[in-house]
Amino acid sequence: MRVAIVGATGALGSEVLAALDETRLPVSGLVPIATDRSLGTDVEFHGDVVAVETEIAALRGCDLAFLCAPPGASLDALRTALHASVPAIDCSGALAGNAEVPLVAELGVAGAPALDAPVLAIPPGIALACARVLGPLARELGLARVVATLLESASSAGRAGVAALSDETIALLSQQELADPPALGHPVAFDVLPWSGEIDDAGESSAERSFTATLGRALGGVAVAATILRTPVFCGDGASLAIETRDPVAVARVVERLAKIEGVELGAPAPTTRAAAGSALVHVGRIRRDPTSAQGLLLWLAADALHVTAAHALRVAEARFARQ
Repeated sequence: MRVAIVGATGALGSEVLAALDETRLPVSGLVPIATDRSLGTDVEFHGDVVAVETEIAALRGCDLAFLCAPPGASLDALRTALHASVPAIDCSGALAGNAEVPLVAELGVAGAPALDAPVLAIPPGIALACARVLGPLARELGLARVVATLLESASSAGRAGVAALSDETIALLSQQELADPPALGHPVAFDVLPWSGEIDDAGESSAERSFTATLGRALGGVAVAATILRTPVFCGDGASLAIETRDPVAVARVVERLAKIEGVELGAPAPTTRAAAGSALVHVGRIRRDPTSAQGLLLWLAADALHVTAAHALRVAEARFARQ
């Protein structure tokens, strides 16, 4: 089968490419697609050098397309894919809130969507990590509410975010002037930004709206609130979660259930975001009662959001084509 990766030279696309190199899918050809900025560049796949295409029409004739570009570009690519009858998996988050597109947060569970739709979406980034941990709890224990404080790394803004943090760190340590305007709109080095994306009149950021809508949908309508902080960390994301169950639940029962979730690893006393970098697992720790609520529990998770997303996208693709 021929597989296209839209956004192949970006941070997420590169992770999907690396995961594809180890997949069980019978890939006979790769079509890496990127913007004109990648004109003349190559990627390696199965030991071969493959030229990067800069025209979205190159995905015609493919059997599957992974959409890993920013949301706007991924939607543009989706139109071409649909017109050419190329099945697509959206990894960008562009379609995660679209009720007409199946959202695949988990595989092999009751109520999971069918995988034969022409377009499938997966929760992007840290939303996927949270859904992996909270999905089984929502089904088996009943969740009434989730309040999340997310620590977002520079890699969540793609290669531009990593480059901005690197350049600003070097400049500040060298007592040099920072770029004006900053690459991400505000300096990120040696600072914590209490927002991600554009903030609306109600004080909520676009990233927070996307996260709450996506996670709420993945959990079957559970109420979700979130604050996203951008941290001066290159890779590795974290989430402090306060959850409320319908009835009081013992911490030991929650720990026992989390230990059985595929793709989740419990750590003591708590996993760090740095330790999670490069891992496809979601690392969970600090599971304890919330002293302010009889039904409340507190927990922490750390994940390499890009790595987790890429690995999940390949699992979804393998499951989809295994049914054919």
